[in-house]
Amino acid sequence: MLVRIKGAISNCYLLLGERPVLIDAGAPGDLGRILAGLKANGVEPKQLALILLTHGHSDHAGCAAELRRRSEAQIALHIGDVPLVRAGQNGVLAAQDLLGRLVRPFVDETFEAFEPDLAFREGISLEPYGLRGRVLPTPGHTAGSISVVLANGEALIGDVLRGSFVWPHRARPHYFCHDPETNQRSIVRLAREGLLRCHPGQFGSFPASQLGRYYDTGEGEVLEWSGKPV
Repeated sequence: MLVRIKGAISNCYLLLGERPVLIDAGAPGDLGRILAGLKANGVEPKQLALILLTHGHSDHAGCAAELRRRSEAQIALHIGDVPLVRAGQNGVLAAQDLLGRLVRPFVDETFEAFEPDLAFREGISLEPYGLRGRVLPTPGHTAGSISVVLANGEALIGDVLRGSFVWPHRARPHYFCHDPETNQRSIVRLAREGLLRCHPGQFGSFPASQLGRYYDTGEGEVLEWSGKPV
């Protein structure tokens, strides 16, 4: 079972398998919202088995250190973003458009620095937590961005793309991207997974067919969305 917990500017997700897993830890002021979301779904912080971060930006890692103290759960993060969380800073937020430049001063905040318990490079399986899914490295937005691909065809994609504030069920490019070409390859990688639905770090989810609007490989290759779960 997948539950969205809405923060002030980003989403966290609670995966309810044999052991609850929290995907992302909100912005620094989101602790109350996250604790309320856990409680609403019958989960106490001490029951969390893992805090898995899709990347190391403040709106996704902001409450991670405090949640670890309250839950004693391990924090897992791709090795590419360890420098960000060690510093408690976003690094360079490379705005991709005018809107990104306008919102950057309001979202570029510091957060409590921490050392992750599990820093992985190639991805990890979620089977030890009773979840049929795996972590897929999808760099570009940051060097260590990852997505969580579930066996039912759903994926939690962090900030590879964002949802749309105006048009429900539509995907949009994110406001910020460290390496657009690498992010493009990550979109292609997700498209090849045959997903059904994507759950982004900002705004609402969208059908995986929306990936097709953004996966021009630059090599004349046409990818077809299969609509088949992994």
